[in-house]
Amino acid sequence: MAPVPLDSSISYIPTAVAGAHLSAIVLPESLIGDKGAFRAGEHPGRFHFVRWLYDTPLYRDFLEIVAEKARHFWWSQQINLGLISWSTYLALEGQRRNISNLWAFLALAQMVNLSYAQNLFFVAVLLTPVPLPENVRDLTRGSVPVTLSRYSHLLDRMIPKKQVGFVPKPAIYMTLLVTSFATVFLIPYSANTTAFLHVSSLTKILPFFLLILPYVIPVGWGNVSTNRHDSHSTYITLFRIISTFSTALHLKSTALALFNNLPESTYYRHSLLHPFKEEHLTVIGRGSVAFGRIFGAMGEHPAVGFVASDLILTGLSLGYWGAIRDLDATDMLRSSIPFMSRTKTGPSKGLLGSIAGTIQTEAKALIAEYVQSITQPRQAFRAPNSAAYQGPGRPKRSEANKDTTMQVKERGSVARQRHDPISGDEQIRTQSEKKRDEDDDYAPSVDERLEEGDEDAEEDFEIAAFVWGLLSVAGLGTGSSAVYGA
Repeated sequence: MAPVPLDSSISYIPTAVAGAHLSAIVLPESLIGDKGAFRAGEHPGRFHFVRWLYDTPLYRDFLEIVAEKARHFWWSQQINLGLISWSTYLALEGQRRNISNLWAFLALAQMVNLSYAQNLFFVAVLLTPVPLPENVRDLTRGSVPVTLSRYSHLLDRMIPKKQVGFVPKPAIYMTLLVTSFATVFLIPYSANTTAFLHVSSLTKILPFFLLILPYVIPVGWGNVSTNRHDSHSTYITLFRIISTFSTALHLKSTALALFNNLPESTYYRHSLLHPFKEEHLTVIGRGSVAFGRIFGAMGEHPAVGFVASDLILTGLSLGYWGAIRDLDATDMLRSSIPFMSRTKTGPSKGLLGSIAGTIQTEAKALIAEYVQSITQPRQAFRAPNSAAYQGPGRPKRSEANKDTTMQVKERGSVARQRHDPISGDEQIRTQSEKKRDEDDDYAPSVDERLEEGDEDAEEDFEIAAFVWGLLSVAGLGTGSSAVYGA
């Protein structure tokens, strides 16, 4: 075969293709210009980004790079375990607070990163009052597009609404969680095979089933909790399961990463006096080298660096979240350690008989009495035969807000009449104005916020330090389970 003529005015790189045949790859001479890489039009050397994205499995290559090596998978597995824990918290807390479009938060975690979606949901939790009224969709209907409102009506007809406080049984959640952990376990073994894309897709799809589970299962497969604390035991059970599997997988990945990155126990130190002197490394020295290689994997590839930075930002956010919510370290350990006692009947043995123990016992008794007083309305001040008597139970939210609003208005009118009695007679409102004033922005009462655990607390950065230490030792899956379950 005759040789291919080469043009001296264009730069070429000869490459061997199919034996000894040579072909030419045209390179651009500059970024812009007549023969530049980004020059408009068709010419030799122009970059075809759309064709490159079409021909290159970019998403699959990204997932395989962070899974094919043990030191790379040590970082990416923690993100997968943290995603399972956070998606469970998203499903439980989002349903309890009646937050709409929970799938959008989970989709952001898949398309952007976990830390970004997690922080957005934290902001939504802080800005969403609890409990929301049942007609929250009717109140916000004016700001929702017509197409979305029709879509929501169609979903309401297809999927009947469950009773408020409906929580699926833990066994149903366990099935999805065990399947999710099994797919995470199979990721490194399916790398560079035809089954890798299917296994990786399952790890991304299964968290969405946690969101739709309360809406599609029959009513008999769940329980209805009238109080948040009644379903708290279910939450603790789920996060304990997540913590147990996450700890086992994290220990396994850490052991494999250390074993595959340990240096040789002996090496030769070259010098003029002893050219073949043999040196021995200690176990601590070999372990430090292995850990250095694991942490140094952050700079080996941009994909690994992206996953590692996402892991670090997620851990920092969890620490600040624990500080803002003023979580208890004991509750965090109970949510992450199986078979740990849930309640404490009294002070510790060291405090029995002391002044501190007596104060602690009396404080707990006062707190229990206060909680009982705010959860059970006082009906002794109402006559049973009066029109205002509503029977046992908490008064309706609309009536409570109405009474509070009317009391504030009466106080304001009395104060105005004291200062200016004429203006008090002139400023008589019509019924429509009063109704418009009563339809203010909804805000739960203080008693309801205390019952739901949304009271304002001071920031405790000791808890943040505890969370960061737990994340460093046990990994993101176990640490996030402790924070979310507390």
